[in-house]
Amino acid sequence: MSEPLLSTPRLSGLYRERLCSTNIAAVELVLLHGWGSDSSIWRSLLPELRRYFNITLIDLPGFGASRSMAAYADPDALIDQLIPVLPAQAIYLGWSLGGMLAARIAGRYPERVLALVGVAANARFTATASWPEAMADATYQRFAAAVAVNTSRGLKRFNTLQCYGDPQAKPLQQQIDYLDMSDQLSADNLMWALQCLSEMNNSEYLSQLDMPCLHIFAENDALVPASAATAFQKNFASHHVELMSGVGHLLFLSQPAAFIKIVLAFLQKQNLITFADPRQFDKKDVAKSFSRAAASYDSVADLQRRVADTLFTKVADSLPSMMDLGCGTGYSLAALRQRVTGPLIAADLAEGMLGYAKSKHVEHADYWLCGDAEDLPLADESVDGIFSSLSLQWCENFSAVCQEIERVLKPGGSAYIATLGPETLRELRQAWQSVDSYVHVNQFSAREVLEQAVQQSGLSVASWQEQQEIVRYAKLSDLTRELKKLGAHNVNGGRPDGLTGRRRIQALTQAYERFREAEGTLPASYQVWYLCLYKDII
Repeated sequence: MSEPLLSTPRLSGLYRERLCSTNIAAVELVLLHGWGSDSSIWRSLLPELRRYFNITLIDLPGFGASRSMAAYADPDALIDQLIPVLPAQAIYLGWSLGGMLAARIAGRYPERVLALVGVAANARFTATASWPEAMADATYQRFAAAVAVNTSRGLKRFNTLQCYGDPQAKPLQQQIDYLDMSDQLSADNLMWALQCLSEMNNSEYLSQLDMPCLHIFAENDALVPASAATAFQKNFASHHVELMSGVGHLLFLSQPAAFIKIVLAFLQKQNLITFADPRQFDKKDVAKSFSRAAASYDSVADLQRRVADTLFTKVADSLPSMMDLGCGTGYSLAALRQRVTGPLIAADLAEGMLGYAKSKHVEHADYWLCGDAEDLPLADESVDGIFSSLSLQWCENFSAVCQEIERVLKPGGSAYIATLGPETLRELRQAWQSVDSYVHVNQFSAREVLEQAVQQSGLSVASWQEQQEIVRYAKLSDLTRELKKLGAHNVNGGRPDGLTGRRRIQALTQAYERFREAEGTLPASYQVWYLCLYKDII
């Protein structure tokens, strides 16, 4: 079966996407991509960047989902078209062609640019006598001729050059092959953009900039020579220059943690950002935990099935398409199949869970996607409904989740969500607090945090219901054993290292005893929220 839902749609006009941060003090950040690419090149960095910034993504004209470049005679005409859809003030981070355009925006509209971050972006793309630290003109001419003769082959050659000299070349090649948009890029647009690159001279603009400027170059870059870093230090003395060692042109994909660290450190020094609070948990830990629990999950998931069944009663009778977001072992897929007349997508963060679900319910779903709810691998406006039962509480950035849901829902589409509130397992949390100061119980977001995230996304609330579920056990070990089989044991930051000692377990057991009920059982409370959200038609 083909996968039309996984490709970026072609839209008329200029494509812009704005993603809100959960950080109240977040500033605006504009990301501009390079030649032969589009805004999807930034996707893997967004979960981390959204902790600090409100982000505007742009598909430059002729790339991704934006219209043809035919109307643009030169780079400045292109910039004039971009300005109306860009924030009034923002930090601009541009890579390659995008970095050169960002520098030009800073030069022409300095009042709009809080800071400039250029990534593998030269003052000139092709060398001249006054700026020799660039690609030789003869090399550029041969490459441009190759693109003109055979666009697809030229793009493949370009992608090889982007990965050249990088120890991560093979996985980088696979990553950009997945993002390949060559079938939607015309030779005319590519040639126009190449001409734009070759003719742009930003030396004068760069020398006049007085906002904070950071330029990051790559030691093994086959397109922008590392010697450009020395030239920038010499010619633009007030600018900060970094040279990342052992990487090529795709430096931000090759070494994302190191790249983001450089950017954040520079901007924090300029008092342009405040550092976000530490993450409560690592998504990799969550994915591993649930993957390990795939085979044991169903044996102890009575509450999870009950909540899923309740959520299912809220789903519309007939939907053209739907995604089960956080499908787990696939329990709800058979029921959803009865309500969905078209494509049904099963998605989960945990690869082990997704594989288990597919082995048991392969006939019920049309697509199987391993992905993060904060960065869904789906096209804009591609599904009519989203069903998500007891999975989104594992997303620390609920604002990002709502933004993604709003993005992928078609106008008039709905999202049916069951998630957990902060009062979940309050008895276990209180018992542990009497034993030590470590974080032993998973912490979930307050209602006001979720409400703000929904409001920021543009989604509307059709209903929000709360229900308390209490599961009872004969002894505490039954509860802790069940949480482990579910994969829902403690993954929070601040948890103790290593095994919990016998004395602490004994102290915990004794502390939990004060909750024992008259009939002799120990309760475990779950604060369950049922949300029905919708995306307006207009």
